[in-house]
Parts: sequence; C-alpha cells; structure tokens
Amino acid sequence: MLPFDQRPGHIWLDGTLVEWPQARLHVLTHGLHYASSVFEGVRVYAGAPFLLGAHLDRLRSSARILDFDLAYSRQELYDATTDVVAKAGIEAGYVRINAWRGSEVIQTAAPHTSVHTSVAAWELPAGYYAPEDALEGGIGLCTGRYRRPSPDSAPVKSKAAGNYMIGTITKNEALRAGFDDAMLLDGDGNIAEATGAHLFFTRAGTLHTPDTRSTIDGITRDCVLRIAEHLGIPCVVGDLAPDFVRQADGAFLCGTACEVLPVNRIDDHPYDLTGNAVIAAVVSAYRDLTAGSGPLTVPDAWAP
Repeated sequence: MLPFDQRPGHIWLDGTLVEWPQARLHVLTHGLHYASSVFEGVRVYAGAPFLLGAHLDRLRSSARILDFDLAYSRQELYDATTDVVAKAGIEAGYVRINAWRGSEVIQTAAPHTSVHTSVAAWELPAGYYAPEDALEGGIGLCTGRYRRPSPDSAPVKSKAAGNYMIGTITKNEALRAGFDDAMLLDGDGNIAEATGAHLFFTRAGTLHTPDTRSTIDGITRDCVLRIAEHLGIPCVVGDLAPDFVRQADGAFLCGTACEVLPVNRIDDHPYDLTGNAVIAAVVSAYRDLTAGSGPLTVPDAWAP
C-alpha cells in the first residue's frame, strides 16, 4: 500500500473535495499540539458506509466532550461521506472522518478556535487489520503494561485522538513481542478492552464482556449484543478480573476495523477455536448484518 500522504484521489476538507496530496493542515494546529481532535472510522460494504448515522452521532458527542462543536450538520457530513466513497468507486473499504481545532492559538485553552473537518476513504485489502487467515486461526494478545484511564481522569467517552496514545504504544510493544494486539486493564485492574477494539469472552455457551465505564461505547459491540439477544445467547456485562482469561473457553475482538475477530491466545493461555459454536454463530451473524442478508436489520436510530 502507498503511504497515506502519497495516494491518488480526493479528500473532503472543510466542505470541498481537494486532491489527496493537498489535504493539509498547518504545523501549529491546536489538534496536533494539544490533541483537540476526534475521529470516526466507518467500514464500507457493497459501496455503502455501514452504520454511518451512528458514527456521525458519536463524532458529534465526542467533539462536545472535548468542548467544541462540529462545523457541519449531520446531513452535510452524511452526504460528504457518501460522495467521497462514490467518487472513489469504493466497494469494500474504510472511511476516516476527523474534526479538530485550528491554528489560531497555541496554548492549552482554545475556546474560540476554528473547527476543521475532513473525510477520506480508501479500499481496505484483506489482512489489513490482521492476517488473512485470522477468522479461522485467530490472533494472539498479550496484557499491556499501560491501563486505560478512569472516567474521572480522562474524557474516555470521546473517540478522541489523545485517548489512543496508550493503544499505539502498547500495540507496538505487542507486535515486537510476537503478538497481534494487546489486552488492556482499567484503573481498577479489571479487563477493559484491546488497543482499539472491544473484547468478549465465551464460557460454557455464555458471552462475557466488560462494561464500558472506561472506554467509548462501541458501535460494533452494540451490534454483537444485539446479535446475541437475537440468537438467544446469554450475555453477562460486568467486571472481569484478569484471571477470567483462564476461566473462559474462547475470546474475540469486535470493532469497526477488525469486525468480529477470534482470539487464539492471551499471554500464555491458548483457546481452541475449532469447536466454539458461540463465536462461529456471532461471526456468521455479523457477516450477514454487514451484507444485509440476515434476519437482523440496522436499528432505525442508526439510519441516515
């Protein structure tokens, strides 16, 4: 894949489609220096951005948590996103929507800065997030050395760029150690999530997942919970101590980029994925949902 600053095509930037290499910002942008930036990632299936309305609603909420308002309405951003995808001719891909404070001042407080917005989309090749055979063989996680901050010490409900610093460092370390990703604990020492995805476990036919008090409210996580309810799979949401890794008989990640991705080991504890009917059922149902071919449909609240 070409580096992201050298690609052909167009990016929607502050209301205008510009040539991809020309979509630039000033080096003294507040969002770069003080992390006053929020974003959303959206998957494209069959040429349509999946659950775009839900992602735009979360983008606006994320911005308000960081104390700024988006410069464009939900409908304007919806139209911009679908236009970018259509112009690029993307059938299976990924959209990144960003909003950030501008370069009027460089100081911590920035109540009167401008707010900028961009929408970019690209084809998403197989194996972009994990090895191509990961759906069958799973990926490995290790426990990260950093913990997710508590909700009283960081704006954890905002999908803010600054909240991903821990994930970047931790995933880099995991890759160097021979794993594919990392599991992060929360401030109380309980299991929180992976570096950029939510985490589910299976045990004796029941799903278990941490609550989201120290993480964003995952859109794909909500899909999985709806799938479990539809399939009649019991699901327990609550605190999970690290030793639950060894009590579980399976695990998977879920998120926009990774979709539903089985886990074959956490640290030195392996999982046998071959007979895990719960994970297989969730993977199949999620594929049907994204393809629009199953009995589940997108909730009205997530529609355009």
